[in-house]
Amino acid sequence: MSHLGGLNAVEQLDLDGTYPVAKESLFQLPPKGRYTLRAPESFPPAAFTRTKAGALSIQIDPTIVGPTNEGFTVRFVKVSAKTFDRDGVKVSQVGDYLKSCGVGGNLRDEQAIADAVEATAGAIYEAKLDWRAYNKRTGWSLEGMERFPRNTDGTYQSWAIDPSETGKTDENGRPLRVMANLTIPFNGFIAKGE
Repeated sequence: MSHLGGLNAVEQLDLDGTYPVAKESLFQLPPKGRYTLRAPESFPPAAFTRTKAGALSIQIDPTIVGPTNEGFTVRFVKVSAKTFDRDGVKVSQVGDYLKSCGVGGNLRDEQAIADAVEATAGAIYEAKLDWRAYNKRTGWSLEGMERFPRNTDGTYQSWAIDPSETGKTDENGRPLRVMANLTIPFNGFIAKGE
């Protein structure tokens, strides 16, 4: 440790007797439903990437502001600029996000889309949230809160076991868990005024 130099004094740790053992976290995701969200305060350059197919993709990780679970950040939410037909009109996930933030106008290129998204920094909008677990090791996924196992109190547990990994354990001997994340499902953005 001498290579660290200038070591600081620390308070004594008494590992005998009454040292409390860390308890397993009982983390629970907010339930599926309609929420009011706040866009991030800024969109760093790293938020703008490309999908495997080459379409513009933007990470928009919002924070819940109501009606419950205020302050919970919904992480890893990406929207794609890839267009598809809806009722004979070209739309995209980015377009759905922008409409939910009250943005209008004609966006003719990727720079215009990026500028419009950056202009939503701090915007309040509504979207439907749901749960999704994805196992990178196997490609298995589970989507929809009601498909997750229930706890003894009737709530849904925010993790599941990948059927292909049943019986496998982690380094502590616990079953391998695939943790759920909140996500905005396809068609989950709610346009202003709906």
